[in-house]
Amino acid sequence: MPGELGFDTGPFVTVAVFCERAITENDGVLSLMRIIDTVNVEAQGPFAPDELPPGSILNTTFVLMIKAGQALGRQVVQITLEHPDTRVHPGPEKAVNLSGGPAGGANLVMNMGIQLSDAGLYWANVMINGRLMARVPLMVNYGFTRGPNTGLTP
Repeated sequence: MPGELGFDTGPFVTVAVFCERAITENDGVLSLMRIIDTVNVEAQGPFAPDELPPGSILNTTFVLMIKAGQALGRQVVQITLEHPDTRVHPGPEKAVNLSGGPAGGANLVMNMGIQLSDAGLYWANVMINGRLMARVPLMVNYGFTRGPNTGLTP
């Protein structure tokens, strides 16, 4: 469609990643700590379940850096989370204003509490103006160790 912004015109995703935390320094530079694409969830004890208990929460940070290209002005960003069973949970929409020319952009740092449904591959889908711009995988592994009862109440 004429005039529609697209892959070659912007906006452009420069970083989309899960990490433990992100720090914005005094000079405005963003530092990402412990970038992750795999999480190992462990359970221990005599009653450790065979499967990852549904409803477990994974606290993480999602960082998205975008550059305008020709897509100056207001852009609507949304991160949806696709579970291993293909269910998709939409996240909130956030409006950003891209200014400063083609190299101008925005950094979004989002603290996320992901409610895990089961072990497997999760996808964070980066949507800008309703268009899929990037997919970020997050593998969740589950393991357990059962041992003898130590005399402590479970």
